[in-house]
Amino acid sequence: MPKLSIVIPTLNEEDYLPGLLESITSQAWKDYEIIVSDAGSSDDTVRIAEHYGAKVVVGPKRGPGYGRNRGAEMAQGELLLFLDADVRLPGKDFLRKAVEEFERRALGAAGFYIRAWDGHIGHRLLFLFGNALFWATQRIDPHVPGWAILVRKELHQKIGGFDETPAFREDHDYISRIRRHGKIGFLRVGPIFGSTRRFATEGTLRTLAIYLYTELARPFGRIPYDRFRYTFGWSKKKKG
Repeated sequence: MPKLSIVIPTLNEEDYLPGLLESITSQAWKDYEIIVSDAGSSDDTVRIAEHYGAKVVVGPKRGPGYGRNRGAEMAQGELLLFLDADVRLPGKDFLRKAVEEFERRALGAAGFYIRAWDGHIGHRLLFLFGNALFWATQRIDPHVPGWAILVRKELHQKIGGFDETPAFREDHDYISRIRRHGKIGFLRVGPIFGSTRRFATEGTLRTLAIYLYTELARPFGRIPYDRFRYTFGWSKKKKG
């Protein structure tokens, strides 16, 4: 059985998924499996996943929490790495170093700092601001974004996985529950690379306003996606 199971929730990710899968399969460390949990893509996402040797599970369009949970159910590894389809791994030794640091620090779950691989300078600076926030809050109220979460499968199963409600902050809820059973930290290896596409498609001010609102409202419960017409997945209509 592999040490690591990489789970990627997808919906119409034919433009971004190849970059991620290429960065995974080019890793020197090979003790992993790739699971793509697709929500019924109408493009070539599934074909691309199969081309790179990924296991594929297809389900309904229910949001990233649902997709991650279905992928985790197939996982054979003792560690789970949840990745969004638009991230890319840095270097050829990233996975080995990440797993070694995770085990050395005896973490239950971990996040990664991030750097933008696309977008303009303003969006890139926003990513740096996010890293500062992650660093400042990790000891008191960890913010571990869902674009990259490394966790022990036993802890994922113990808390019942992600909340499957199509709502904001499912990643924060997940980490809050994990924290009751294991140590949380940000890994020093990296950073990984992420896309600024959400800022480009939704608008910078609108996206920031949604993030701020959901952060302030977090103690009062879930905020469904349809409150802001915020969608899971991508399509040709949304590109560019």
